[in-house]
Amino acid sequence: MNSMTGFGYAEGEGSGVHMSTEIKALNTRYLDMIVSLPPSLSTLESRIREQLQSSFIRGRLEVTVRVRDVEESVSVTVDKAVAGEWQSALEDLAGILGGTQEVTLDMIVKQDGVLKVERKRDSEGYWDLLSGLLKDAIDQVAEDRLREGVDLGKDIENQLNEIEKSLERVAVEAPVMKKEVEENLRIRFSEILGDDIGEQRVLMEIAAWIAKTDINEEMVRLAAHIQAFRDEMSRTGAKGKKLDFLAQEIGREVNTIGSKSPRAQISREVVDMKDALEKVREQLRNVE
Repeated sequence: MNSMTGFGYAEGEGSGVHMSTEIKALNTRYLDMIVSLPPSLSTLESRIREQLQSSFIRGRLEVTVRVRDVEESVSVTVDKAVAGEWQSALEDLAGILGGTQEVTLDMIVKQDGVLKVERKRDSEGYWDLLSGLLKDAIDQVAEDRLREGVDLGKDIENQLNEIEKSLERVAVEAPVMKKEVEENLRIRFSEILGDDIGEQRVLMEIAAWIAKTDINEEMVRLAAHIQAFRDEMSRTGAKGKKLDFLAQEIGREVNTIGSKSPRAQISREVVDMKDALEKVREQLRNVE
């Protein structure tokens, strides 16, 4: 079992840059990725998302990549046409103003567009570095999630044990409740009808009432849902959605037991089961 929270960080140098990658993993119902990149790496975003999707199924992933140049690699070229235009324009200006100053190279070089400077970006080289850093950060997140998942599993198991203990006590109280229902009904029939009602009628009324209050079927289903929950916990892979569904089924049976039972002792056990189940649901919000 994995949780959905974790943190990973990796940094390294290559292709003339120092690069760092940070991943924060939070809990959410679906896979939600937020990738923050410098403009020079924007073409790599789709690859980053593909690598994340291959490692995560659920959770909110906040990925931040930072880049710092350690070796400046630039290319400088001269736009001859622009340089010629500037030279002509400056010479015309000198003639108009009647000046005798010669148009120099220094004057032309300072003008916009004469020199074009391009920083060389090696996207493939960047990706070779970034993909390795992403893997390291993803591995760290996975370790955090696994470690937290173990703790989640232990706490959930404890709460399941509490539900089962309450269920065992309910099973002891159920026959007592059935007997009390029968005795109370006989007393009421006797008080209202006296000797005018026969045994057969009494038995029919008692059977109908007991059918409404019998909780044996719910107890059997509840035990089965708890076992199914444990079986799902032991399987590999993402299981949060399936466990959510099973928790709902457990809650449905617990509620039905509570609604059918007029016995105070059973009602108290139902309250305890609901409390334990709510704790399970709180933990499930962070299960992948």
